[in-house]
Amino acid sequence: MQSMFRLPRDSARSVPALLLTATLAAAAPLAADSAPSGWELVWSDEFDVDGPPNPENWTFDLGAGGWGNNEVQTYTNDPENVRVEDGRLIIEVHQDTESSRSPLYTSARLVTRGLHAWQYGRFEVRARVPNTTGTWPAIWMLSENSIFPGAFWPDNGEIDIMEHVGYETDPLFHEVFGGVPENIHGTLHTKLRNGMPTTPAPTGGRTLLTSASDGFHTYTMVWTEEGIEMDVDGDIYFSVTKESLIPARNPPPPEEIFEIWPFDQPFHLLLNIAVGGTWGGHFNTDIYPGVSPYGIDGIDHEGEWPQRMEIEFIRVYAPAGAASEWRGRPLDAASGYANTGDWLGLLFVEEDPWVYSPALGWLYLPEAGEAENGGWGWVPGHAVSE
Repeated sequence: MQSMFRLPRDSARSVPALLLTATLAAAAPLAADSAPSGWELVWSDEFDVDGPPNPENWTFDLGAGGWGNNEVQTYTNDPENVRVEDGRLIIEVHQDTESSRSPLYTSARLVTRGLHAWQYGRFEVRARVPNTTGTWPAIWMLSENSIFPGAFWPDNGEIDIMEHVGYETDPLFHEVFGGVPENIHGTLHTKLRNGMPTTPAPTGGRTLLTSASDGFHTYTMVWTEEGIEMDVDGDIYFSVTKESLIPARNPPPPEEIFEIWPFDQPFHLLLNIAVGGTWGGHFNTDIYPGVSPYGIDGIDHEGEWPQRMEIEFIRVYAPAGAASEWRGRPLDAASGYANTGDWLGLLFVEEDPWVYSPALGWLYLPEAGEAENGGWGWVPGHAVSE
C-alpha cells in the first residue's frame, strides 16, 4: 500500500479545472442539497426514472471475447441485464445453462464515453456489490481521447474507483488465505505500472468492507492536479501524489511523466460486472489444485445466480464557485480558432463574443436572435493542436 499523502478535500486551489463534455440537457442547474462542504455538483445520475438507463448519460459496450482478461460473460443492453428500477441502476448477471456454451453468463457494461468526460473533481458512487465467487464488479474510468502516444492499454491510464472480486468473500478462500482479505480495491494503472508480466504492480490501495454486499456504501475519489485519493464512507484508504511517483531527477524527462502519470486529461466512467477472468476467476484449480472446488475458470457455477450490482447515485463535483467563474476572449473574426490557453488549447468557434467555464467544460455563445436578452447556448467545442 502506498504512503498516505493527504490531498485537500475542500479547497478549490487543488482542482483548477473540471472538464465536462455533455449534452445540452445536462446544462440545466443541478440540485446541490447534498453537496459536501466546499464542492458544487456539476453532473449526476440519480436513477430516478424506471426503464433503460438515461441515453443522454450512458451507452453500452457489447459482446464477448474475454475483454482482454479471459472473462466469460457476454455484455448486452437487454433489460434483463441492465435497467433502472425503484431508484437504482441494476446491472445483473444471468446464467444460462441451456445454451451451447454452458453455462453462459450475460451481463452489462455501461460507459459515458462520447457523452461525459471529466478532468479532476470529486466522484461519489453509492453502490452494493455481488459476492458469488467468480463475480468481478467495477466502477472505473478510462481516458476519453487517449492524447498520449502508444496504442496499448494502459498507456493513457486507468482509474479504478472500486473493484471487488467475489472469491475474497468466500469462506473456502479464507481458509486458504488464513484470514479475511481486504476486499475493496482502488487502483491506478499506467504504462510503467500495470501488473503485466514485464511491469510492477499498479499503484493502489485496498480496505476490508465485510458488508459490501449486504448494504449500500459510498465510494469516493478526489482527483486533483496534484494527486488522487480514495475512500469508502469517508474512511480514506488510498492516497498518492503525482510528485511522489516521479523519479528524483530535475527535471525528469517529459516522456517519463506521461508513463508514470497520464491522469491530466479527461476520463469517462464505466460500470460493469465481469465473470471469471484473470482476477475474478483467480480461485481456480490451476492456481489452487486440490483446494478450489470451482474448476479451471474459478467460477461457482452451482452458486446463487443471478447476481447484481445496484447503484443508487453517481455524483461529480467541482470546487464550490468554480462553475460560475466564466472567462471570455474576443475573436479577431466572426468565426475561427480561439485560444483558451491551458483549458482546451485552440477551439474553433462560430461567432464572437464567447465565454467558457473551465470548471464545467462548457463553451457558451449568444443564441441567434437572443443576444440582446443575454441568452446563451451550449456549443460543443473541438480542441485542436497548434
